[in-house]
Amino acid sequence: MDRVIFGDNQFFGVNHMSLDKAVSESQRFVSDEAIYRTLQDASDIGINTFMFTTHNRLIPIFDRMRKDGSLKDFRLIPCMPYAHKYADAVTELGVVGGLRKYLSGNFLMTAVKGGLSIVSNEYIEMMKILVDSELRPIAGLNLEAVFLQNVITDLLLGLGMYEMLAQYHAYIKQKYKVPAGVITMNLVKATEVFTNVLHLDDVIICSPVNKIGFRMNPSQEEVEGVLKLHKTPTIAMSVFASGAVPYREGIDYVSSLKCIDSILFGASTKEHIADTYNLIKSDFLN
Repeated sequence: MDRVIFGDNQFFGVNHMSLDKAVSESQRFVSDEAIYRTLQDASDIGINTFMFTTHNRLIPIFDRMRKDGSLKDFRLIPCMPYAHKYADAVTELGVVGGLRKYLSGNFLMTAVKGGLSIVSNEYIEMMKILVDSELRPIAGLNLEAVFLQNVITDLLLGLGMYEMLAQYHAYIKQKYKVPAGVITMNLVKATEVFTNVLHLDDVIICSPVNKIGFRMNPSQEEVEGVLKLHKTPTIAMSVFASGAVPYREGIDYVSSLKCIDSILFGASTKEHIADTYNLIKSDFLN
């Protein structure tokens, strides 16, 4: 996996520190062309991996990748599910109607014929069907890994549903032949479960790692302690704490830990992407 990964928060107005900045960035990326051009800028600068939520806004972007081939070497890391689209669909259409909206007739019929019952809580089979559905928009493109979003990861960890995490890991590796990863807001708990309970030390864990301890749970000190053991591959996100940490200080801090495999960051302009990438190259990659 690349050591520098480009993220998508800026495309959808996500900023955990500033609502005004979030709104400004979402307005910048109203058009598909603006998103595609930014990905081309990242590629031109030397970043070859894009990590993203499975947001419907990106479907036209992937269609264009297949058609024009300008980003044919771009490696993709989907993070699923994009929970809001399912929540909105269930609110509007009910559970069955909401699933039908995102599962093709063939997928739904396969589920029914296979004995899948929503009521009977056969969650593992449902998970497999939904994973396949989420990955359909990037069929034929370069799949690098598949990640579970933190809203699901941390829910499963909190409920003690560790077998579901193990089944997810096995399904991704067996069917898609790529690494499985998770995003979590509690790196300590996730590392403990995957390495000590499930004995899966190849799960890639993506979690906040930054100088001020922003969103590092249960504490910055505990996260740093687990990171030093380097039990699993690790991606640092929120390195700049949504702008609260100066860029040089953010990269210096992550580099000093000596145990981070990759840095995930997002940026809105070519100049900003280039400046951040050059900082990472000068410190983290050396």
